Amino acid sequence: MKLQLFLIYIILSFSTNTWADKGYTIILPNHPVPTEGHLKQGSHTSPSGQTFTLNSVYYMKNGKPWYPVSGEMHYPRVPRDEWEESLLKMKASGVTVIATYVFWNIHEEAEGQYDWKENKDLRRFIELCRKHDLHVWLRIGPWCHGEARYGGFPDWLVSIEGGTRKDNPVYLKYVQRFFNEIGQQTKGLYFKDEGPIIGVQIENEYAFNNRSRLKHLLNLKRIAMEAGIDTPYYTATGWPQGDLKQTELIPVWGGYPEAPWDSRVTELPLSRNYLFGSWANDPAVGADLLGKQESATTQELQYPYSTAEMGGGNQITYHRRPIIASKDIVAQSYVKVGSGANMMGYYMYHGGSNPIGKYTTFQESRATKYPNDYPIISYDFYAPIREYGQLHESYHGLRVLHTFLNDFGASIAPTSPVFPAGNSSHPEDNETLRISVRSQENSGYIFINNYQRLLAMKEQKGICLCIQTLDGETLKFPSLDIASDEQLIMPFNMDIDGHRLKYATVQPFCILQNKVPTYVFFSHPNTISELSFSAETLKEVTLNGQRVDKTGNVYTLKCKSGQTQLIQLTATNEKQTNLLLLTEKQVSRSWKINQKGKDFLCITSSQLIPHLESLTIRNIDENQFEINIYPADGNWGVPNGLSVINERKGIFQNLRFETKAASLPVSFQEEKHPELHIPRTLLLPEDNRLENVPDSCPGPQYFVNFKPVPTSSYYTVKVPQLPSSLKKAYLMIDYTGDTGALYNKGTLVADDFYAGAPMIYDLGRKTPQHHSEYLFQVIPFSPEVNIYLDSSARKRLTLSLQGVHSVRIVPVYDMILTTVN
Repeated sequence: MKLQLFLIYIILSFSTNTWADKGYTIILPNHPVPTEGHLKQGSHTSPSGQTFTLNSVYYMKNGKPWYPVSGEMHYPRVPRDEWEESLLKMKASGVTVIATYVFWNIHEEAEGQYDWKENKDLRRFIELCRKHDLHVWLRIGPWCHGEARYGGFPDWLVSIEGGTRKDNPVYLKYVQRFFNEIGQQTKGLYFKDEGPIIGVQIENEYAFNNRSRLKHLLNLKRIAMEAGIDTPYYTATGWPQGDLKQTELIPVWGGYPEAPWDSRVTELPLSRNYLFGSWANDPAVGADLLGKQESATTQELQYPYSTAEMGGGNQITYHRRPIIASKDIVAQSYVKVGSGANMMGYYMYHGGSNPIGKYTTFQESRATKYPNDYPIISYDFYAPIREYGQLHESYHGLRVLHTFLNDFGASIAPTSPVFPAGNSSHPEDNETLRISVRSQENSGYIFINNYQRLLAMKEQKGICLCIQTLDGETLKFPSLDIASDEQLIMPFNMDIDGHRLKYATVQPFCILQNKVPTYVFFSHPNTISELSFSAETLKEVTLNGQRVDKTGNVYTLKCKSGQTQLIQLTATNEKQTNLLLLTEKQVSRSWKINQKGKDFLCITSSQLIPHLESLTIRNIDENQFEINIYPADGNWGVPNGLSVINERKGIFQNLRFETKAASLPVSFQEEKHPELHIPRTLLLPEDNRLENVPDSCPGPQYFVNFKPVPTSSYYTVKVPQLPSSLKKAYLMIDYTGDTGALYNKGTLVADDFYAGAPMIYDLGRKTPQHHSEYLFQVIPFSPEVNIYLDSSARKRLTLSLQGVHSVRIVPVYDMILTTVN
């Protein structure tokens, strides 16, 4: 009888939570205990005794739950002299693991001739990750995809006898040689050697749901390990289908805001990536090569639910050019965490520029028998960090989420999701609450998402939430109003430095681990800010210096919305703990940094790039700087000769200063004789993508080595030399047309498929042989060509004369801030 009652309780907890009108009661289930010791991975202990392990639910670092945040950056697609700054930007946004493909064709263009120098220096890239305490996850293929020519296979390999991507002895011989090369380049950099490499992905987008295909992947893993590629974790993409009973490869999953690889040129159906649920993967991922696929459910997994390709954006194709907004990226990340993901992995996190090889270009195209044409150079991806290091607005939204995962991940990772019955299950539904709960025993987090890409969501008003814990306690949240497009994370029974936060309608952000720790939360504009503390361990609670009275055995704090507030907790043993409550606007521009062993919270509209002993503050097109710092007890130094205002503003230290504005005049005029720009000798290999293309979607018509194209318009653009005070400046060309291509001395340096925004080029990337005059080519857009464009971009095309409308140079100002002992 007891067993029957228990089963009824579990069924009720998952399927019949009370969903009265605007009232929601969620009964916490008793989740199964994670399984350990069943997964066969690599060396997981370092010489110093550090460990990386896992169980069936979460990853562990030194025996404790760990929540990894992985961001993809391709070292050959970013100039070597920008690697370190790029890694620092990723780390500043909460990325703890750097994932990168090792493209075979980049390193072995000619058979037997390997190149690991300059931008191809994998070892140097990994050493920089180690310098800044970033872990590394190598995606070694041998087939990568990554929108690369032949998926990263060298041209000479594609037509070998017996074929590729199977247990062909000829193919495996070449794979062994390539993996041996990787092993030599990365020797001594593995976790077993105190190095940063903790994971390896084998192959990509390869179905291993039958014996022979699984055998091939395990052969690749064996070859990698024999080459010295020995790591704590081995993964393989879970799509299109994988054997979920095998124990040697952890399946990883993905989901994107859009599907620019889709062959359709119409608006796509609404994505289910904005719904909480138990599906592991977005069925649209890889559909161009693999066809439509159904995903496994997370309940089937005996591994931590891990993602490797949550879209940090989308790379547009010639035939499909969606605009990816910040919320498109950030909202689906909240949903995936709320759905139980225990590793957030983004593809891409840092956009880049394709190199041009000795013999070919490296982008995917229809000429290489792939269904899509991509720009020859630009691999911007609408990523959080874009092609030239600019920050997409999504960078800030993801930084808020990732900082939370970094500091509270140990309490999130052991939790499992509950999806209450009556939850929204169709992306077209803009009225039903989208909610998930992640819990372990009596504590956890409520996740709410009120955003759906391309759909106006209705504001949720008067939402009343109740949590019934395993020990019979009912936690009642105050009535909530949830704005359209909002995401929330609300904790319950949360440990705050030994005190129990029974519930809060404010969202946790970070912990400043100083002598007196500060827990930072933030409020949402439409939601009442209320925190309820158990009084058992507390002697006194103050809000902005005013003592708070307790009711019974509870301190309930009702905070004013839209204001910064400081809560001070005094324990019965006199220990002090602070809670800092920010506004949503403040937290979107907040950065947690550590300087000389002390944690600081910096609030600024500028970009921050924390170095080991200094802080770069960066402004785009603005020479005035302002930053608020908490706690306000730092001694900050600025460059000599710079006038600075340093004063106390409430609980913050406020610094204001400015630098001399740069004058960067630029001119452009229509070029009537483009033939004068044809290079005398071909400096770069030609691209073959224009072979056998349909008239209905002909692909981009510009060339690597400039040559005129009938009906195109041309403009000479003259730029000044950058002053020594500027490391970067963005050339911004506002134009309308089909494609834009920028040439210098007759060779292609940048390209763009028009999608409504100006084309950008970083003038700081100039090499000495560059000339101050550029040629910009606009190929006109033809209405007859079958291309999907966002409605705003198409409207601008129809209302504007095609061609260049304006050109300007946007300066990038950097200031260095240091802590003074």
